[in-house]
Amino acid sequence: MTVRTHVLTLTEAAKLIRVSPKTMGEMARRRRVPAQKVGREWRFLRSALEDWLSGRADGAGRHGATRGASGVAEPTKQYELPLAGVGTTLVEALASGDDAVGFEINPYAALACKIKTRVAHYDVDKLAEAIDRFDEYSDDQLWGNVRPSSQPPPAFRSRVPFFSRNIEPQVLACMDFVREEPADWIQDILRLALGSVMVSFSNYSYEPSLGTRAGAGKPNVENADVPGILKRKLWDICEDIVDFQRQFESSENSPAATVHPLSYLKHSNRVPRHSIDALITSPPYLNNYHYIRNTRPQLYWLELVSGTADLKLIEQQSFGQFWQTVRTGPLVPVRPQLQHLISQVDQLRNRNTEKGAYGGPGWANYAASYFNDCQKFCKVTKPLMRAGGTVVVVIGNNILQGMEFKTDEIFAEIAEAEGFEIVDLHLVRTKRTGNSVINSSVRVGKVSRRTRLYETAVELRCP
Repeated sequence: MTVRTHVLTLTEAAKLIRVSPKTMGEMARRRRVPAQKVGREWRFLRSALEDWLSGRADGAGRHGATRGASGVAEPTKQYELPLAGVGTTLVEALASGDDAVGFEINPYAALACKIKTRVAHYDVDKLAEAIDRFDEYSDDQLWGNVRPSSQPPPAFRSRVPFFSRNIEPQVLACMDFVREEPADWIQDILRLALGSVMVSFSNYSYEPSLGTRAGAGKPNVENADVPGILKRKLWDICEDIVDFQRQFESSENSPAATVHPLSYLKHSNRVPRHSIDALITSPPYLNNYHYIRNTRPQLYWLELVSGTADLKLIEQQSFGQFWQTVRTGPLVPVRPQLQHLISQVDQLRNRNTEKGAYGGPGWANYAASYFNDCQKFCKVTKPLMRAGGTVVVVIGNNILQGMEFKTDEIFAEIAEAEGFEIVDLHLVRTKRTGNSVINSSVRVGKVSRRTRLYETAVELRCP
């Protein structure tokens, strides 16, 4: 007669849920599974582990709930996220049982989108095994006289060394491990995990945009446990995948997501006409914020770009482009036939003309390019929408050469002229980063009145 043991050792518990004892121990230490320490040993209740696996454990209800009070799934909708960012909204669409399509021109953000939208198909056991292998690798390699074969990206430049001398070899050794991983999807997760933590042990920080730690009044990071930081991030990702897969197990639909690592304005024809029920996006704001600046280290160190030519192509195809891209070119006319907008851009063009491209003329080219892309966005979007479909664009006002542009109101007018109905302009935030700068004398001289940056969700309907 076989006796069914109720209290399990670490090895027995690992065998029950089909992971390695090392992975089981890590999950117990991080309180990801029900466990109890007895002296120096872990012990597990079989019934608690079985409840945890089935989703009946405390806190699992948020993963196992059916969608809708009746338990009947809603009809699948088609969502589109033209500028998908790192994929959060795409994942929310999938979690709601809806298909999703996203466009993301930044390769690092597109990598995050690809990984997040495919988590339902990942083998968590294989990922955990890879993390265990990395744990053993880091014990053998990273604390000895490491001589990694990987090299720093030759085209990457920074004002100060991006990594300190004790940290860079650890990062390069981690990159060696990533390159040796045979499974493409695990290699992608390893790269994303490294990219998501690398700034934390670099000599740079987000304040809120990327800049030197010294410039923010912080000391450089001289040493850090790079493999330990990376392992913790990998276990976090592993847990997120498990959570998402549990949620999908209870869904009656099998929604799918497609991510195009391309410019939406140039490649929107990849989406069938009249196929979109809801479109949600937040394009770059009219503030000359360099879209790829915050991810430039990840783009180079993860080998997603090879040089400045790759970055320039992203700049030229991004929504609104950049002041640096259009400031010295020929005069850019305003295409939307809104007389007040044309007059305001003309007024901007006549400001600080003695500064040439650095004054009003350069900034007027930038503003004209931005609003021209707003019009192009509306033109390419309308044929894709189903009748009654909703478009939500999160956007904010901005200051150029001391002049306020109410970008949300202008965008709504452009959309209306292109055939959309304005539902509402929802005020999302009454304060944004940058207020302290735009209300100072920096660059533009004294602002005549105090102006506050805000953020609006422009809600449109396709008739």
